[in-house]
Amino acid sequence: MKRIVKGKEPQSLLEHRLKKFSDYDNFPKKDELRVSLLTEQGCICCYCMQRIRDSKMKSEHWKSQDDYPELQLDYNNLLAACQGGQGLPAPN
Repeated sequence: MKRIVKGKEPQSLLEHRLKKFSDYDNFPKKDELRVSLLTEQGCICCYCMQRIRDSKMKSEHWKSQDDYPELQLDYNNLLAACQGGQGLPAPN
């Protein structure tokens, strides 16, 4: 796993977090968030350390949204990850 030094969160994420009923699903500026995560990680997947681009990545919650809903908008809990084998048939 890549060591990631977290930078300053995007202002849009901070502003969204302060709104009533905000959560990750209704955050409107996910593209801006992905660019921020990719930039601080040097466009490297947090898991496999392969190069990734914003069109082929996902924002990963280190601590899951289901188990830690209070952290879903915490920038320190968000990482850029490749899509791995997502969408591919399962191996036999």
